[in-house]
Amino acid sequence: MDVPEFPSRDGPQRLVAAATKQSKHRQKVRLEPGHSPLDWARLKSSGKDLRGVSQLAKYTLEELKLHNTPEDAWTAIQGKIYNITPYLHFHPGGVKDLMRVAGKDGTRLFMLTHSWVNTDFMLDACMVGFLVSN
Repeated sequence: MDVPEFPSRDGPQRLVAAATKQSKHRQKVRLEPGHSPLDWARLKSSGKDLRGVSQLAKYTLEELKLHNTPEDAWTAIQGKIYNITPYLHFHPGGVKDLMRVAGKDGTRLFMLTHSWVNTDFMLDACMVGFLVSN
């Protein structure tokens, strides 16, 4: 039985990933058991509240800056704000790497290192709102 490979060998995901310049200092970390990408997908679809807010809202950069600890970490990516607290221990680069964007607009760093990743799908269950100007 032939099972197609994803992403395909010459597909756009691999081509973008190969063309994206990677930092020489970036390293993946060993994830704790129960924190694989499949475990994250399972948690996302479990119905558990990963947002931590009752409804989507608009937030300023000053409000975003208040959420900069491992116990309460938010980031903005392309104008959308995500509560990344539940995702911290699932991130392949580790908690420390992801905390670099906690309380900040992480769009620039995200696009430099993960331009091929679909945040709308990966973090949809963690979206808390939208970044607005003061």
